[in-house]
Order: sequence, then structure tokens, then C-alpha cells
Amino acid sequence: MTDFSDDWLACRAPADSAARADELVRRLAVLPRAADGTCRVLDLGSGTGANLRHLAPLLAAAGHDRQHWTCVDHDPALLTRLPGRMAEWATNAAMACRATSAGLLIAGGNWRASVRTLRLDLCAGLSALSLPPGGLVTASALLDLVSVTWLDALLARCRAAHCGLLFALTYDGRCTLSPEHAEDARVVERVNAHQRTDKGFGPALGPAAAATAAARCRALGWCVETAQSDWVLGADMPELQYALLGGWRDAAAQMTSAEGAAAASAALDAWLRARRGWVEAGSSRLRVGHTDLVAWLCEGNIAAT
Repeated sequence: MTDFSDDWLACRAPADSAARADELVRRLAVLPRAADGTCRVLDLGSGTGANLRHLAPLLAAAGHDRQHWTCVDHDPALLTRLPGRMAEWATNAAMACRATSAGLLIAGGNWRASVRTLRLDLCAGLSALSLPPGGLVTASALLDLVSVTWLDALLARCRAAHCGLLFALTYDGRCTLSPEHAEDARVVERVNAHQRTDKGFGPALGPAAAATAAARCRALGWCVETAQSDWVLGADMPELQYALLGGWRDAAAQMTSAEGAAAASAALDAWLRARRGWVEAGSSRLRVGHTDLVAWLCEGNIAAT
């Protein structure tokens, strides 16, 4: 799936929140604070702020009680919706959220975070993006969409700025579907092939993204820890299952040769009908593999360039 519409982001949000490997965030306690005591965070592909809403309280629990977030996305519609989503979230959590001349200020008990948004094409504008020296660069569901060239450019800049990293919910190609269908393996294979096609950043890393990022980070001197953050979708998430299965069907169809397109399309349609029937009956279970990665500069490498 490469849909970044507000509806898709809202649909996947509960599964994302439940899946994330929150225990990794404790590693970010080692991040240095700016002179004013603030932890500066750059959120790439922020959408309407789901990564911010999830991570800000966890960063506070890790000792970063003063935060400044820059939320970057290329879609102005998503960035426009971010303040409203933040205000709703804050109200539901009995926190304060108010507009400022620079963006937003969120007060969460014994912590606070200022937030600003920035519209930027991450593919074309990466070299111009200002990184927070000694701060945190984070993204959710992004790395599997980018090329190794783009990833290397990002990591080189982050290393030079002595940033910590937290990349969440990177799709890693593992999928388990229940009940089983004869076409499941073929569909997943084609979906994973589609994940490696160009998503706007060059040939995408797809399922290899998390392992590639971990290896590249270690080579550059970061300490790295990863953990599985799988979606586990059951009868309580039918809408997400419907959307995901439909997206898989379309992705698999795109990876079919023209010569066998008609037969493949018929097989995919039959597969989708069967799987949707199981969703409707409440018996469908999907496990979709993701990996979270945290990286911090190891002692002795902090001053190295």
C-alpha cells in the first residue's frame, strides 16, 4: 500500500499504535539536549501527526520533558489537518493544545512540546532540509518506500549532525493469512515485488529496508536495536483488512505479465472474494510484518565525523 490519503492514515492508525515497539524509545534517553534543554525532533512524512502523537509522551517518559517538533510532509492537505488532529488528541487526553505564532504548543502534565509544520518534497528537497544537531530524526512507514541512494544520503546527513534515529513500522515482507487460500503465497510474492518498484524516490528498498537501514547505521557508527512491530488484524479491524486486501489485489495485478493478465486477474478476483468473505464472517486473521529501528551514537563515536 502506498496510499497516503487522510482516510487511509486514519484507518491504519489503531493498528499502527498497537503494533509499535515502544520499548525501543527508552534508548533515546541518551540523546543530548539543546542548550535550552529541548529535544529537537524532525518527523519525516508526518502526515496529520500520528508519529508525533504516539512518540511525544514516550519521549517525555524517557526524560525529554521539553520537545520541539518539525513535522515535514509534501501534502499540504494533510499538514492543514494536523493542528485539528492534535487538538482533538490533546483534549481527549486532558492536555492543553493552543495555537502560537510558530505553530502549536502542547502541554502534557509535566512535559511540553512546540510543533511547527513544513511542506517539502522529501525526494527533491532532502539536501535543503535542516537537521536538528544532536536531535532525533524519525519517520513512520517510510523506509520501505525509499531507494538505497536516498537512504544513504539521509543517513550521511544525520550522522554528520550527530542525530539519533527512530524509524517505525517499516514493512518487511512477512505476511501470514488465515484461513489459508491457495493463491496467498503468489499474491504476497507479487506484492513484495511491487514494493520494490519506484515510489518516487527511485527503486524502493521494499521488504529489505529495515535490514538495510540497520546495516548502514551500524557501519556509520550508530548503536542499533530493532524489534518486530507487526500488524495483527482480526475481527475487530474489518475495514483495514478490506482496504489492505484490495490494495494487495491491485498491486499483484500490476506485477502480472500482459500475456497472462486475463487469467491472473480472474484468479486475483476469486482470491479477493474469498478473503473478503472470511473478513465478513469474522474469521479472517492477517499478520503483516513490520520492523521498528532505533539508533543512537555509541560512546566513542559521538565526536567522530
